[in-house]
Amino acid sequence: MEIGIEDLQKYELYLNVIDKQLEMFFEEQAPYIFCKEGCSLCCEKGEYPFSELEIKYLMIGFSRLDKETQMKILQRASNIIEQKKKRLIKDKFLYECPFLINHRCSVYKYRGLICRNH
Repeated sequence: MEIGIEDLQKYELYLNVIDKQLEMFFEEQAPYIFCKEGCSLCCEKGEYPFSELEIKYLMIGFSRLDKETQMKILQRASNIIEQKKKRLIKDKFLYECPFLINHRCSVYKYRGLICRNH
């Protein structure tokens, strides 16, 4: 099934609902949440299982970045692919998200569900 513009628009509406719910939850739980703006620990070493829909949406954000940032991300992604190919052990492969630049998500508005929920 091909993902079209209509699907992406519905997904964006869905994300708006999710974000509002999460915002209320995070406000309620603020005393217990240790991550603050600029914290990127969960992005520095992990797995990032995105659906095809999430990837398409993420790529909209990527396309809106300046060319220099896009090149950094592409180089980082290429390095990750090479590192994974060189591994002898085929178990869990943890890596830094290629969209993380200077401890900030370069596509924050377009990030996946796993990122929003963490």
